[in-house]
Amino acid sequence: MKHFLRPTLTAAALAVALGITAGAQAQTSSSAAAPVANKAQASQILGYQMVGSIPGVIRQNVDPAVVGQAVTAALSGQKPNISDAQAQAVWKEFMTEMQAKAKAEFDAESSKNQAAGSAFLAKNKSVSGVKVTASGLQYQVLTPGSGARPGPNDTVKINYTGTFVDGRVFDSSQQNGGPVSIPLAHVIPGFREGLQLMQVGGHYKLFIPPNLAYGSEPSRFPEPNATLIFDITLISTGPTPAGAQDGAAPGGGAPGGGDAGGGQQ
Repeated sequence: MKHFLRPTLTAAALAVALGITAGAQAQTSSSAAAPVANKAQASQILGYQMVGSIPGVIRQNVDPAVVGQAVTAALSGQKPNISDAQAQAVWKEFMTEMQAKAKAEFDAESSKNQAAGSAFLAKNKSVSGVKVTASGLQYQVLTPGSGARPGPNDTVKINYTGTFVDGRVFDSSQQNGGPVSIPLAHVIPGFREGLQLMQVGGHYKLFIPPNLAYGSEPSRFPEPNATLIFDITLISTGPTPAGAQDGAAPGGGAPGGGDAGGGQQ
């Protein structure tokens, strides 16, 4: 049991975070008694946190009762009843199967989203007031603006709501505490193009096909090949301050980010 089944670095990191060292323990024993926590509730929270870190495809393909028995045995200090070599072989086979299942599920979702988005855009382009650019971006002017027009490297301040074609909201400035300031240099192409069509004071809707959004890159958005809809009001625009290019943004894609929101306030 030297490698595969030994305690992980996560456990070691947890011990460090808790200050579990000889010095810390000695210091605690000499100090006043700490408040007694609810052990049952803490145990429940730990269990949910452990499960929360496990991908859904794995959770759906294991036996919860057996997992629970293994956790109980491990917490009690019992040794596994299989060898390290056996464990590695079984886990490798299981993970190969899970990767295949995950890919199949991802591909199915990607195809479903692509079809739904294409059908929506084909119908939407005929809606009164909707215009289509050369790139395939669709937009609708709800209220024209009269102020400045953003440049490709500007930072814009906006109110927005982002939805999927079925109406589900995936992000909004309201969720982020109010109007959000975003450097346009690091947002998805359709969002950047749409904002540059607007003028300050304008209220637009952008209908962004997958190739101008996140496409089929699973690391950058929860749903592959999703068509995105943004309802946007442009409050202001101006040059991006030095050092402010790293903020994430709606439809975003700041380096290392990849979430759909969380621009700079």
